[in-house]
Amino acid sequence: MVSCVPAFSQEIVKELYAGEAFNVTWDNTLKIDAADFDGVNVGNYIYITFDRTTDVLELKADGKWLPGSLFTNLGDNTADYKCYLTEAGLAAVKQYGLEICGADFTVSKGAVNTAFEGYAGQRYMVINFSDDKGSFTNYDLNVMTAWNDESAKWGPITKEAHFAAVDLQDINVASALAGTDNLIIQANPGDGNAPFNITSVVLSDDITTGMAVLTDDAAGGLVNVYNLQGMMVRSNVVAEEASVALPAGIYIVNGKKIAVP
Repeated sequence: MVSCVPAFSQEIVKELYAGEAFNVTWDNTLKIDAADFDGVNVGNYIYITFDRTTDVLELKADGKWLPGSLFTNLGDNTADYKCYLTEAGLAAVKQYGLEICGADFTVSKGAVNTAFEGYAGQRYMVINFSDDKGSFTNYDLNVMTAWNDESAKWGPITKEAHFAAVDLQDINVASALAGTDNLIIQANPGDGNAPFNITSVVLSDDITTGMAVLTDDAAGGLVNVYNLQGMMVRSNVVAEEASVALPAGIYIVNGKKIAVP
């Protein structure tokens, strides 16, 4: 189950780091005080931008991986990084602070932002997920603003193998969210399928790509490349070379999913 904090404009909640670029290594980590997370809420996200990246990044609290974060391969030329704060993750940083760790990269800025970029009337909310047993469509998924009210459920929902799309055409999103502080996404696999993980929730006008809102239009033949978590892994690269030497996986290039074997 995911609880999404509704916000209609992306804004900085807290500035965590600014000033001279900080070179992070395993022996020289960037530490953020616990007091800097006062006023931060579950569903806000830690946002880090870089001057230079070459390798991996870890977020830690009290010497342990931050709950809800992942060991991340930044690779070369990663523009930014997002980590949404879970209830356990927020409790950890408020108690111990945050430590940004890694092999060798340079942080230019760090902040906590509101959970979603502005809703501008997009037709669909697309929920992307991964699973451990291949593609399947026999799963249960509900999107709602209250547990005990059938009228609070959003839909209809189109279910595909690796994403589901909630049709927002007949939903007044601003009005529906006005009386609640979260939007609930409930997802369960069916018929013995292995559990699956929600990797991103985005707003899109295009149900076929499911990720169009996260991409930029190609300009002059240059594109940005995103992973399924919505993180940019390459910026302003020639379209024909967008997937060269990327690790195996699914990526979004110019609004379309591509598979790298």
